[in-house]
Formats: sequence, structure tokens, C-alpha cells
Amino acid sequence: MNKRFSGVLAAVFLALAIPAGSAHAGYPEKTVSMVVPFPPGGRTDLVARLVGQYMSKQLAEPVVIVNKGGAGGVLGSKDVARAHPDGYTLGFFSTAVVTAQYTVPTPTSLGDYVGVSVVNIDPMALAVRQNAPWKDLKELVAYGREHPKKLRVGMIPGASAQIFAAAFAKAANLQVTYVPFKGDADGAAALAGGHIDVHVAVPVSYNALVDAGKVRMLGVAAESRSPMYADLPTFRENGVDLVIGSFHAVYAPRDTPRDVLLVLENAAQKAMRDPALLEQMKAAGLGHASMNLKESAAFIADQDAVYREVIEAAGMRVTPR
Repeated sequence: MNKRFSGVLAAVFLALAIPAGSAHAGYPEKTVSMVVPFPPGGRTDLVARLVGQYMSKQLAEPVVIVNKGGAGGVLGSKDVARAHPDGYTLGFFSTAVVTAQYTVPTPTSLGDYVGVSVVNIDPMALAVRQNAPWKDLKELVAYGREHPKKLRVGMIPGASAQIFAAAFAKAANLQVTYVPFKGDADGAAALAGGHIDVHVAVPVSYNALVDAGKVRMLGVAAESRSPMYADLPTFRENGVDLVIGSFHAVYAPRDTPRDVLLVLENAAQKAMRDPALLEQMKAAGLGHASMNLKESAAFIADQDAVYREVIEAAGMRVTPR
């Protein structure tokens, strides 16, 4: 056999023997961009910068946060969906990537992404002012049922907080009056001032006001009590069957090669086990999660179903079914 032909044939057999996706075995070889679809300074941006810092240690390449705000998180999310699926453009999305599918006229689609790792979960919390007459959630619900539409509930229109409020009212069988605010800080301040009766957000939104003795949290809509708020009962402990909250996850564009996804999964998992990161998240009042690809896919699909049901029941859906 011709030696040159033999060499070519050997090279072909060698190529066929290489496992699928190994062409990306050197990944990553340059900076990885992680798009946050909101302006700097918010909770999503904070979590992304913490997680990105520790993922970069695991990847041995910089992970640079790119803020691309607009349209309630849709613009930046769509940039990630359109990116080349090579692992160098990732998304760091909040629950908004799920809800926007139904509440935004030009929505995102979960099918455009792969959830690499869910890294943060915070349950919905319900708070009242410090001197409110209800000592627990049961008393609040009893009052609300006896006084339809009397309870003034603060929330952010079009955001997770509106869905939280609607989910609470439905689960507790209440008719309430919704009061809109631009952000959680505005609503929490109005609660402390007695301008509304109830406010819903994630627990960290109330920490400063709780410490100042101005508001009280009555419960969290979690499966079990949070280690950070061990004295705070769940909604279910108070007779309200509701588990709902917000979460953050690292996403890659659809069609990202499997071997690249596995590298990212490993980096995220190791980052989320770093004691220094865990301490920083705890100090910031942020819940911790560390899900792999399979767990993330199941969790995100479950959250999609929960939010879709609440959005449709509340009449918030703007996209066709």
C-alpha cells in the first residue's frame, strides 16, 4: 500500500475514533461573556458577578459580565439566543426569562437555551408593617376573607412580584386590592409607612427594614424553612398551599456542544461549592443552589408550568396559547 495513502487512511480512522464533541476539548481558550439582561446594580447583576467571578477560577479564563438591559430583560436574552453556540456567550437570567414568554408581546422562548446550572433560589416572602394587627399569616388570611378587597397588596406590575401577589391571593382564596410600585424598595418603604397593608418580594428586600423594626415577615412560600430565616414559617405551615419564588441560572444557547456544556456544568458546580462564594451569598441574603444540567432542566420546566398557570389565572398573558 502506498505510504502516503496509508497515512491518510490512518488519519481518517483516528478522526473517526475521537469521541463526538472532542473538537472543543480545549474549551475555553479565551474570555467568556455572560450577558445579564438588566442594568448594573440590581439583584440579577449582583448574583451574576459573584457567580461569574468564581466560575472564571474554575474555567481558568475570565468570565466578563455584559449588561444589556431593555424590554424587561428580553433584549439581552434574545442576544444570547442569537449568539454562536460555542460556549463563549452565556446568559445569566432571572425568573423573567420564564415569565416573559407569556407577559411580553415579543417574548423569549425557553427552547432557545440550555439551563447549565440553577445557582440561586429565593422564595417569595410576605411582609406587613411592624405594628400590623396580624401576628401570623393565618390571621391575615382570616381578615382578608372577612373583608374582601380591603387588603392593599403592593407589587411591581409585569414583574415576578405581581405574579407572587396573584398566586398568594389565589392560594389563600382572597380578593385584594393591588397597589403598583416601580420597585421592591419603593413598595417596602410604603409598607413601613403604612400606605399599604401587605407587600410581597424575596426576603432580602426586607432585611434592612426588619432590622430597623419597621416591618415583619409573616412567612415564605418555600417547601421548607430557609436556613437563613429559620424562625420564619412557610405558607403551608399557615394553611396556604403555595410554593413559589424567584431563581437565577446560567444558560447557554441552544445547540451548544455537549462537551462544552459539561465543562460549564462542572465549573458552575465547583464555583457554587466554594466556601468563599457561599459566605458572600449568605452575607448578601441570597439563597444558594447548585444544580447540574439534568436537575436544572427539570426545575426550570417545573417553574415554567407554575408561572404559566398563575399568569393565565391572573389574566396577565399577552401571547397566544
